[in-house]
Amino acid sequence: MNAMMRREIEAQAEYLPRLQPVLAAAADALPRATGRILAGGCGDSAFAPRALREVFDRLDVEVEARTSMDLAGFTRYRTSDTVILSSISGGTKRTVEAAQVARASGARVVAVTCNANSALAAASDAVMLLPYAPLSRKTPHTLDYSVTLVALSEIARSMAGHPAELLGLHEGELQVMLRSSEAKGQKASASCRAGAKVFFLGAGGDFGTAEYAAAKFHEAGGLTAIAAETENFVHGMNFMLDADDLVLALASTPAGERRSGQVVDAFGPIATTELLVANDGSDDAASAIRRVLDLTATVQFMCLHVADAEGLHVEEPRAGRNRGPEHLRAQAQAMSE
Repeated sequence: MNAMMRREIEAQAEYLPRLQPVLAAAADALPRATGRILAGGCGDSAFAPRALREVFDRLDVEVEARTSMDLAGFTRYRTSDTVILSSISGGTKRTVEAAQVARASGARVVAVTCNANSALAAASDAVMLLPYAPLSRKTPHTLDYSVTLVALSEIARSMAGHPAELLGLHEGELQVMLRSSEAKGQKASASCRAGAKVFFLGAGGDFGTAEYAAAKFHEAGGLTAIAAETENFVHGMNFMLDADDLVLALASTPAGERRSGQVVDAFGPIATTELLVANDGSDDAASAIRRVLDLTATVQFMCLHVADAEGLHVEEPRAGRNRGPEHLRAQAQAMSE
């Protein structure tokens, strides 16, 4: 049913290895950070730097993930700051505002975008151009998000002074990963009951992936999905659980896997609980980005299979459900102000 979304997910195995050397070279051409590095955007562009926390740690570079709203209205800048702002279109209004505010405050702004002629590019000191054309902007975003993950990882790699080959991705390797991810995502989708809630849990960087996963369910037709930090879930949010709900804990680190296992065991008698693990035991940055991509692809496939099972046409407003055009108009108005 949702052939374009599937095409975008599967295209990651082809696009990411092809784009990575270009992104690595672009990252190496950017000016080096001398102080704090802040990274963010709206929606997926806010989730991506949070999801990459373990990658940044393994690269030994500190990147603070913030939303465009936070960067536009609630950040005290220093002249030594480097602010990395992502927007595929380059036209996201709050992200452009964040660039303008940061630059006016003396910070250096780097835009990550597909549009070199965009408002974001014009408001920035430097631009990393994502060298591809999005396949679609109507589906829950998948390929666009993974390209952003790789771009931000390459910027961090370069800022830390590591060689361009460090994070190398390979098509055959990603093809194998995607097959495994689809099997895990399809299995998880079978636990989703129509009309029930899905809770995506994650700790550390996995919280960013949990937020991304919930957003895909929202975009796929307004499905009820909630993201939570694994530990915070047990401090009150757990009382929202009903018997038909699903708790899906994501884990790509030993600490995350250990705590997530305890949480899903504790709440197993109350609702359906599952643990999604991507942890190969390696502690280098190249392995860390692969684990992020593995969990990302798993929740992408999960969303696709749920949408197909429920007959949701993800390229239509609210997936073809009632009042889709009204929601789209309200969204457009809010995003324009």
